[in-house]
Amino acid sequence: MIKPGRPAQGRQAGPAGRTPSLALRLALGFALAFASTAILVVGVQTMLADRFGNLATRMSMEGQTEDIFDGFVLDAEQRVVGVNLPPGDRVGFDDFFANLKFRVLDESGQVVASSEPDRRSLLPGRGVAEQSGFFGVVPFDGRDFFVGAWQREVQGRPYVLQLARSDRFELLAREAVTPAITDTVVLLGALSALIFSLAGALAVRSVLRPIRAAEAAARSVGGRNLAARLPEEGMPAEIRPLVHAFNGVLERLEESFQQQERFIANAAHELKTPLALARARIEAGLEDESTRARLLQDLDTMSRQVQQLLQLAQVADPQAMRLGTVRPLDVARAVLDHLAFKAQRADVTLHLQEPDCEVQIEADAGALFILIKNLVENALDFSPQGSDVRVQMKGAELTVDDHGPGVPAEYRTQVFERFWRAPGQARTGSGLGLALVRDIAIAHGWTVSCGAAPDGGASFTLRWQP
Repeated sequence: MIKPGRPAQGRQAGPAGRTPSLALRLALGFALAFASTAILVVGVQTMLADRFGNLATRMSMEGQTEDIFDGFVLDAEQRVVGVNLPPGDRVGFDDFFANLKFRVLDESGQVVASSEPDRRSLLPGRGVAEQSGFFGVVPFDGRDFFVGAWQREVQGRPYVLQLARSDRFELLAREAVTPAITDTVVLLGALSALIFSLAGALAVRSVLRPIRAAEAAARSVGGRNLAARLPEEGMPAEIRPLVHAFNGVLERLEESFQQQERFIANAAHELKTPLALARARIEAGLEDESTRARLLQDLDTMSRQVQQLLQLAQVADPQAMRLGTVRPLDVARAVLDHLAFKAQRADVTLHLQEPDCEVQIEADAGALFILIKNLVENALDFSPQGSDVRVQMKGAELTVDDHGPGVPAEYRTQVFERFWRAPGQARTGSGLGLALVRDIAIAHGWTVSCGAAPDGGASFTLRWQP
């Protein structure tokens, strides 16, 4: 029933110094994330500047046209004769006239307003009807300008606004703004790196603090302190399931140790008296055949107790079960064949009522044999001569009935306890048979109960589908 142990296989852990600590891994991860983010931002900005530089210039110039349109000056005939810009907007055209200029043309192509005395069209050779919506680089006085043309109706008359901005203007703007932007980016980058490092260090400490607490608690666990548990409160959500599972292992380990201690204490208690009596009889000498018979009976009782104690130890661990597909009817037949001689000596008849249909279950065949054997053997021990013991299988249960004295209702749960005997019971026994039945049932996830048989006596029912 017990599977032989196998040594664990797998890669052995190398020296601790060869594996980066969790703190170092987190710090490196933070640093890599920060560097990757910075590179990505710079790359995206460069790409946008290269791909959408002209679009940004056009959008900026379109914004300036609104100010110029709003500054149109009309004569008595509601014709545009000039542009009156607010002082803030006029500065750009006055101070940077060589790099920033505009023209306003009427429907005939005549320049009616200009940012400078020069009244030449910024799009020579292109008719007024072809200028609306134009945007591109146009040479003017030997220099390249970004030139755009926008049409607007004023008092029912169409006018075209030409706006030009040179590359030199953009360069001057960049030369003025870039150093400030660069200094700002460097400063913000340095501050961000510092804050990022401090935040990362605090985060690492926060992550490691509960792990160190769990480590300290784990070190306190030992053979004399199995009741200790790792703290689950305050643990990160990612670590809490591991801690909970480890505490579950400790609980099962503590329970196993307690069972082992009870097992040893009970075994010592039950074997101490028979061994002492057997030793005393041997030292006194075997005077007659009756003394020899009693000694052999005591030795048989102790042998049975030892066998049942070993079986109890085997079924204490459900993981040791060798589960397979088993037909309970075949096992019950084997049990009755095994106990046929004992039943004949006790003058008790064994009956097996077979089920209407074939039943198969997942079980350890050897453990199921011991379970049914102990139930039938217990029924034989309490059955009077000339009676019978019936084993019935129906659906998902097996029942063993006898015609003995039965079990009082107040004791029907205690009969499954180890070394328990009913008050006033004269029959000798180990008190382990029914306890073994219960442990085997629990190991399989089954239930076993005690009741009254229809004709009087005891009835024990095993259900494998509770």
